[in-house]
Amino acid sequence: MQKIFRLSPAAFTARAAAVVLLAAALGACATSPAPDSPGAGTSLNQAQTGGPGRWELVRWQQADGTLKSIPHGDNGQPIIFEFNSGIDSAQGTVSGYSGCNRFTGGYGKTATGMRFDRLAGTRMACIAPGGELESALLKAMQSPFVTVGTQPSAGSTGRQIIWKTVDGDLLQFVEREGVGRRGAKMDAQAVASGVEKTVYVDSQRVDCSGVGRQTCYRVRENPGAPWTLWYGPIEGLDFEPGVAYTLRVRETRVENPPMDASAIRWQLLSVESRTRAN
Repeated sequence: MQKIFRLSPAAFTARAAAVVLLAAALGACATSPAPDSPGAGTSLNQAQTGGPGRWELVRWQQADGTLKSIPHGDNGQPIIFEFNSGIDSAQGTVSGYSGCNRFTGGYGKTATGMRFDRLAGTRMACIAPGGELESALLKAMQSPFVTVGTQPSAGSTGRQIIWKTVDGDLLQFVEREGVGRRGAKMDAQAVASGVEKTVYVDSQRVDCSGVGRQTCYRVRENPGAPWTLWYGPIEGLDFEPGVAYTLRVRETRVENPPMDASAIRWQLLSVESRTRAN
């Protein structure tokens, strides 16, 4: 028996809005203005909301028309850009999640769209597909984006924008509320209290590269998982080289962190075990 799927009115409206916006963007690609030509930029000021802006990458169409698979919904942690002064601000700082790591940097409006600079981020080891997607995104951000389509808020769908990369790819972002995964709202108390977790810390710190050369912890959240690098401090830990630790920590998100600091904070709650390495 053939199944018939029906969209709710809200879902239908959101789907239709995305189709219209993409169609407008594709049309604009054929007649897009020369980079940095005066007045070529598209603005969302008619739907401007005050304060920071949080945007999720929901669609990546490559220049040949094929789509990249990107995480969103229940398919993993979404790719998020957080603009500290809003997307319509002339300039500011941007931070977010790029597919495997957190990143920070600067942003500024151009006559045709948006540029990013001074990008830095954590350097956790990444495996496909997250690592490949992150590499492609960070490479694309090295050149300015051209705005080829915008749409004000339509009910619950949020404002939308499509940027064109220097290679001709189209990146569609939707404005989201709140913090955390999948655009879920989280109140100030939840952000402040964070979440508790168990982490395993290796017996030696290692050289690593962030904004500059530094020393990092090797950590993991499962005894059988591969080690990853932790660039920030573990607040309250009196680390002794040659001793491996099992720790209970509180993890909280840092709002608008400095460019050379992590967006995630670990505070020691208890030392569950100490094991001296052989």
